[in-house]
Order: sequence, then structure tokens, then C-alpha cells
Amino acid sequence: MFGSGNGTAMLLQTMLLLINQQDNNTVSDSNTYYHVEIGEENLAERCYGIYGCFQISSPWTSESRPVSMYPESPDKIRPNYLMYTRQNKEVPHYLDVNDPDVVEHSNIDPELPIFFISHGYMEAGNRPWIHRMAVELLEHQPCTVIAVDWHGGSSPPYTQAVANIRLVGAITAHLLAEISQITGPKKLDHVHLIGHSLGAHLSGYVGYTLQNDFGLTVGRITGLDPAEPHFAKSVPQVRLDRSAAKYVDIVHTDASGFVKGGFGIIESIGHVDYYPNGGLDQPGCSDGVFQHIAAEQGSFFMGVKKYISCNHVRSHQFFTESIRSPCKFTTIRCGSYEHFKNGECFECNKRGQFCIKFGLEGIHSYRALEEGGRIEKGQQIQTYFMTSSEPQFCRGHYRVTVTLSNSTDAIRHGGEIGILWVKIHGTSGSTSRISLRDTEKFYAPGKTYMNVLPGEEVGVPISATLEWEFKTSFVNPLTWRLLSNPRIYISTVIVESLETGTRLKLCPGSNREFSTNLPKKLLPTYCKYH
Repeated sequence: MFGSGNGTAMLLQTMLLLINQQDNNTVSDSNTYYHVEIGEENLAERCYGIYGCFQISSPWTSESRPVSMYPESPDKIRPNYLMYTRQNKEVPHYLDVNDPDVVEHSNIDPELPIFFISHGYMEAGNRPWIHRMAVELLEHQPCTVIAVDWHGGSSPPYTQAVANIRLVGAITAHLLAEISQITGPKKLDHVHLIGHSLGAHLSGYVGYTLQNDFGLTVGRITGLDPAEPHFAKSVPQVRLDRSAAKYVDIVHTDASGFVKGGFGIIESIGHVDYYPNGGLDQPGCSDGVFQHIAAEQGSFFMGVKKYISCNHVRSHQFFTESIRSPCKFTTIRCGSYEHFKNGECFECNKRGQFCIKFGLEGIHSYRALEEGGRIEKGQQIQTYFMTSSEPQFCRGHYRVTVTLSNSTDAIRHGGEIGILWVKIHGTSGSTSRISLRDTEKFYAPGKTYMNVLPGEEVGVPISATLEWEFKTSFVNPLTWRLLSNPRIYISTVIVESLETGTRLKLCPGSNREFSTNLPKKLLPTYCKYH
């Protein structure tokens, strides 16, 4: 399902309005394993044999979803199940759910982890991102990966696709119930459902059907930016919720709200809800539509698609990278993203604060916190982290505190408008140059400024390079330095690493003066001059 970049709301909603100008709620009765029953309007339901009956009364129709439709028939949707193993990573084996011996004929290894990956609106199970995720999972560990391809039901109108995932969820649950017959005592503990957008809620329906119809509970569900339209402010029965599996984690990357051009849900609905970069706008997604069209060799369709989907697809891009990344992908619990950016949450072992690994291995961090008594069993947690604007997305986090000198020279010269850049050097490399803030700021003598910055993981920090860039503010003539050397005076810089839990105090040496665009090395030993 498409997502949004900045300023996409009008374009996005116009496109959806155009492609939703069709309505197909017809039912085929040609298949022998389901039938249709429609009663009175307020009790209307549509039944598909072993897959159950589907109503459109409350809570399926509500203030937050005023239009509700029946799922289309299995004949129309025709869900396919594409199975990948280490023996067939490139060409999947198709599972026929109409085959009564489908599990036996599939040769699924009951001892290995089983992953189900579900796509979203206007997509299909053969999308490159699904294959890429499947290969990463197979390279990470011996397992079975099954792509849920429901492209026959993912086409416009959106309201119909929303209804169709209810049936696809039920069909998938029946397949899993069959699989549970060969998995022994662990049943479905080693099954992990991964769904993007509408596919996230589809995964929730799988979980609910397994519980209600078979008394089974799936081990884990990961929702990758679950869709907001028709699901926000709804009850758990209607959307993915942490009650759908033993462990549910959610990745929010496009949660600015549909009216602002976003497609992801903002609500915390899992055991752990990750909000990378705040969960709204992702780095690298701020380019205009014409820049995206140019990047796609002038293709209007592909350019617009990338423009409006950038934030939304970051969820599965981040998760895929996490599977085998050597980077730690550390996240931390915090009250808000603003508090996190300002450095108010930065200690993994502090009372009330803790860190959880993002991605595939995140469940182990959560279980360790439960077992250690740091959180209650099943407690709901919101965490934050920062990423790069392009792969490799994973970044280390550094809390950088800069204190300006209040010396006589500094006070006489006064404050300056500009940008501070820092490059952190550690035991295993150096970061690129990172700005303390996105825009220029006024730096005053004697003041302290603290920010959390994303940078390459460099091990334990040992030194830093600091550079100040002068920026004239035409609004305030007092900041003009046209006839003098614009400069600031730095007293100390403290660099803390979230990933290593270390703290380093650095100083610029005896000369604290920083002229514009002249970087200086800061070392712990230089602090003897202060």
C-alpha cells in the first residue's frame, strides 16, 4: 500500500479517489467449498464454507469506517502461497490450499522456524521486497518462508481490499492449522507472521481465526506500518492487536495520518511499537515529486509511486536490513520522540529506561526484560531510534553536549548564528560529519547545547573533530559579521554512546576559538587546559 512523503496529502487522496471509482461486490457460486447466505440487512452475513461467515454490522461498520463490504469469493481472490526454502530461494514452490494433503506434499520441515510474509494494497506476493526479505531470512537461519499472495483481492477499490483480507486471513489460518498437526507440542510457537500495511491487519486476522476456530496461538506477528484508513480508532477485532499472537511488534514509519498524506496507523497496538525517526517522516523521503520522476528516468507513474510510498516502504526496508545487519539497531524507551532527540532518554540501564533491539531479534530483548523483572509480562512499550537516509539505514546514537566558553574574549565577541558539525572517532572507525541540528542556530557564550545524533557505529568513542559553519541571519542585523572574523569559543564537548554505554569528555586545547569552516580535533588530554 502506498505511503507518503512530505506534502503528499492532496496528490495521494486524489489518486485514491480516482482509482476507487469502481465497486465490485459480486459473488461467484461456482466453487464447491463455500456458499453464500444473506439474511436481513442488519444481520447480513456472507459465508464461505469452512472459512466461516463474515458480517458487516458493528464493529465492521463504525464511525471510523462508515463503509464496509463483504469479502469477495475465494474464486475471485485466489490467494497463492509461495514457499521458499534454502533449496529453492529463487523459484518458489506453490502450495495448493485446495489439496487435502497440502502439508504432506509441501515437505515443510516441522522443526524449522516458519515465516509468512503478506503484502498490502495494490501489490502482489512476487514483489522484489518480499523475495529480498525471504532470502535474508533463509541466509540468517534454516527456515521455511511462505509469501501470501492475495493480489487477486488487493486491487481497487480500497474498501474491497480491506474486506478481502478477512477471508485471506481465514484461509491462511486454516493452512496453519494443518501445519500445526505436524509440528508436535510446540504447535505454532515457531511461526512468525510478517505483514506490510493491509498485510499487517491480514496477519492479525490469521491470529484471531487460529484462536477462535482452532484454539491455537501463533508465536509472533510483526506489523510493518499497519494501514490507518478503516483501522484507526477501531477495536482489536477489526485490526491487528497484541492479543493476536504471543508477541506482536509494530514498526511505524508513515503515521502522520491520512488527512496529512500518511497511510500508517499511529496508535500503539503491539507489545513493542517502534517509531523510527518519530514514526512520521523518514530521512531521504523529503525530495519533491519531480525529483523522484527524474530519478526514474522520467517515468511519471514510477516517480509518483516512489514519492508517495517512500515513508511507507521504509518499514519493510528497515526490517529486512535488521535480519543480518552487524549494526546493533538499538532502540530506547522514551516518552516521546522530542524527548529522545533532546537527550532526555539515553541510558539503557537507568531505572524506568531500557533498550530493545529493533527487528528480527527484538523479541529476545523483550523476553530478557521480562525475565529480568524490568518489565511486567506482556507490558506494552514504545521505543525510538534514528536511521540514515539510505542503506545502510542502521545508525549508532550519540548524545553530544557542547558547552560554549564564557571567557572574556567569548563574551566580548558575543553569540553567532551557524551550524556545528561533529565527526566522532572510535575504536572501530569514524562517523561521517554530522550536524548538531538540521538548521542554523544561535550559539551564545556560556550556554550548553545537547542533542542526540545518528552516526555510523564506531565502537567506543575516543576523540572527535568539531567544525563550526557561520550562517548570516538577514533577519537580525546584530548577527552580521561582514567586517570581522565570525567565530565561536568552545569549552568542552561530551560524547556519549547509547550502544556502548560510554561517556567521553573532550576539549579543543588551549585555543578555544573556532573560526568558520576550520575543523579542530578534540581530545580528552586537552581538557587539562581547562
